[in-house]
Amino acid sequence: MEIEEFLPVGKVAKLLGVTPQTIRRWQKEGRIQETRSPTNRRLYSVREVKRIMGVRTQEQVVIYARVSSTKQKTDGNLDRQVQRLKQYAQVRGYEVVRVFQEQASGINENRKQLHQLLQLAEQHEIQRVLIEFPDRLARFGYRYLERFLRSHGVTVEVTHKTEPKSSQEELVNDLLTIVTVFSARLYGKRSQEFRQKTKQLINEMEGGVACDNSDENGEDRHS
Repeated sequence: MEIEEFLPVGKVAKLLGVTPQTIRRWQKEGRIQETRSPTNRRLYSVREVKRIMGVRTQEQVVIYARVSSTKQKTDGNLDRQVQRLKQYAQVRGYEVVRVFQEQASGINENRKQLHQLLQLAEQHEIQRVLIEFPDRLARFGYRYLERFLRSHGVTVEVTHKTEPKSSQEELVNDLLTIVTVFSARLYGKRSQEFRQKTKQLINEMEGGVACDNSDENGEDRHS
């Protein structure tokens, strides 16, 4: 009679390209059968592992989508971003297991959905994250986040390398936020000088070239 081989959860996870936590979740969902050793250790038969390898053909991914303003979300930009990422995943044969989406500035450090994503990475529950542009993950410090995720076995896949021109308004809003924060630190939130300096900078940034009173040679037209 053939002796059946059994493997511990760590080896099974490595063979299937998932985490031990995922194997345990599959066991609870009835997708894989486990056996207990005399010492109550989780074991899985080689035959069961081969069966799973035969039916699991799609790589599992999560999506992270973000817009800065309420107007963008109301206009459907966030939903369209999610839809484009889902279509991208479908074309490449990925299975989307979770979607993280939120309305928050790219320089906001207190994004709940991003924090949840990072927690799953720390718990080794995800292996690949899809985003449209690097700044969807963070306006500044993207490389640090990418390195952190990679250190936990998570690949960040960017579907588009160059931002569309329509994102310039969002960049201006983020810059205005930075100006406001640093102006408050310099002049104090309640001071008249703070309000004047902030208003002046905002007008100059929103006006762009129209606010430039110098000619091509850099001389003041009013002088």
